[in-house]
Amino acid sequence: MVTDREYGSAASVPAGIVSPMAAGTGADSTPEPLLRTGRGAPLLLLHGVLLTWQSWTPVLGDLRADHDVLAPTLPGHHGGPAADHPATVAGLADWAEALLDETGWPTAHIVGNSLGGWIALELAARGRARTVTAISPAGLWSGPSSAQALVRKFRGMSPLIGFGSDTPPVLPGMIRSLLLPLLAHHPGTVAPQLARAMAAAPAHCTILDDLAEDPALPTGFTGLPDLTVPATVLLPEFDRVLPPRLYPELTSTPVLTVRPLPGLGHVPMLEDPTRITAEIRATIARETALRSA
Repeated sequence: MVTDREYGSAASVPAGIVSPMAAGTGADSTPEPLLRTGRGAPLLLLHGVLLTWQSWTPVLGDLRADHDVLAPTLPGHHGGPAADHPATVAGLADWAEALLDETGWPTAHIVGNSLGGWIALELAARGRARTVTAISPAGLWSGPSSAQALVRKFRGMSPLIGFGSDTPPVLPGMIRSLLLPLLAHHPGTVAPQLARAMAAAPAHCTILDDLAEDPALPTGFTGLPDLTVPATVLLPEFDRVLPPRLYPELTSTPVLTVRPLPGLGHVPMLEDPTRITAEIRATIARETALRSA
């Protein structure tokens, strides 16, 4: 686990940007399975499929200032724990819930991106979230065809990136040129070191085929209307993995805020960390306002 000792002092990191190397991992090495940093209210960050906790790197410097941040790599992902097979979204949520128990957190503010967004919503439905911020969440399908389209997309990528296949991936530079436009609308804004770390992760994912066969995949997450804690769903305008057309019409309620993210891609913290930390903080502030009302 990477902790504050390895992470370095706040003064040593540029505001809002922390490189993977500063957290004790290089782009060409296996990342630590978990990062914990900061002081304050508990905050759990859950990354998307194929990636690692390093996808949160750009927002860590800000969030750690007043939150106890726990950012794990999910089972079956690069540097993360081994996965139980067959892996399912419910099983990953069980693992994340056990991690909360191990950390001594009955509840936490939970933020998830893509697959992590679905897991975050599942944890909120289980009563483990103080607030939930779901960024480009999987599972909120307009219908089973949305899930099928996503599976086809990932399976089409597999020969190029090397996951789920005995075929070696293409050259690292080519992986970056193929992968980054799927993650960021403006891939040139992603720091080179972070781009290399993102490109190194997919070939090490061992659960994609399991997730594609998860019986819960076509239905997705159906508990959105039943959430009782402040929740925000953020939908990037230029999401090339889960484009807005794959979602049903989502309407804001007193509990749920649905907001577009203009000009951003599927992993928006890679290109606009300031906007994403503001959205996370806005969701957390709603819980604070409810407690003081």
